[in-house]
Amino acid sequence: MKLNKTSYFFLIALLFCIILTGCAEKQVISSKSSGNQEYEQQKIIIEGDIEESKEITVAEMRQLPQKESKCSFQRATGEMEEFHAAGPDFSDVMAHAGIDVKDFKGFGIIGTDGYYCLVTPEIINNREMILALAIDEQLELPKNMRPARLCIIDEFGPYWVRMVDKIILYKDIPKKDITSVWIFNNLAQGIEPYPYEYYGSKDNAIELAQIFSRFDQVEGRAFFTMKSADGFTKNEALSMVNKHYYIKVAGEGAPMNICPNIKLGMNVKHIAWFSTNADAAIFPEQMAELMGEKDFSGIKGIVLKDILEEVQLKGIEEKEFELVGMDGESVTVSGKDLSKGLLHIEDDGNYLVLWQEGTGLQAVDNLLCIRSIK
Repeated sequence: MKLNKTSYFFLIALLFCIILTGCAEKQVISSKSSGNQEYEQQKIIIEGDIEESKEITVAEMRQLPQKESKCSFQRATGEMEEFHAAGPDFSDVMAHAGIDVKDFKGFGIIGTDGYYCLVTPEIINNREMILALAIDEQLELPKNMRPARLCIIDEFGPYWVRMVDKIILYKDIPKKDITSVWIFNNLAQGIEPYPYEYYGSKDNAIELAQIFSRFDQVEGRAFFTMKSADGFTKNEALSMVNKHYYIKVAGEGAPMNICPNIKLGMNVKHIAWFSTNADAAIFPEQMAELMGEKDFSGIKGIVLKDILEEVQLKGIEEKEFELVGMDGESVTVSGKDLSKGLLHIEDDGNYLVLWQEGTGLQAVDNLLCIRSIK
């Protein structure tokens, strides 16, 4: 049969529609039931700053719009983990539970093993977040991942929480107002290190609770923020790091956060600084790697003002500061003059503060703290 031009174009259009329909009907694997009723009824509990807790099952999450993503991230060990993930968008899961993510300042994601990670609105707004129900085409996740795995595309390993079974909502978290910046090693003087055994290695570690007891003030609902020498930042709720949580100060990856709930590869290695609501502690060697050093008359170090800006101390030039040394010496300096001061790391482990010529300011042999006083 010979087709005229109209019939020919009609058949092409029909074929095109059939192809589109076939594509539209392609079912994302995570939307399929495993057929295991017990597995499908696993729950994620949502609680925190809401009137009553909510819950959503695996079966319910399969009914939501599903996304697929080829995932890869780098663990703290340096290893790359790659897999194919499928599941609903985090915001869609929250919406199904009657929760608008825009109403909250933080989301604590917790696994059944106790591992915790705090996700901020900045991450939600700028990253694709999937609660994976299927990985590498497997409808039933292995036991070390079920009921769901959080996948945050383009984020580092510590955010990829396994075995997600609880989400804590935070409506109001006290804003940071950093007023004191401490040299960690000097602040920790006199604290007996704990020989923490971690994956075959025993290294000295300092319990954070003992460090917090030496801070000026600690607000229990604040964010605990860590930043590594390579620029990676991780937030946690302060209440989650107050017990049995350590900073490993020796051995591979140090300074590094460790606790029983942090699995290998989910740590923040080479921490440059961390902060609570009002205090920050720095590791100068890692700060130098993070920020770079400058040269004052042939001596290299980190500019004091740059340190305070890095740990997010605000309004520096309008304030006055007290620099306190380990021997009790004290120097009062204006915020404007901090750009003329240098923190120099000496070979003997001291942290010397020097000034540009002409300031008339006294050097500090081994800095303990920079504290805002006005």
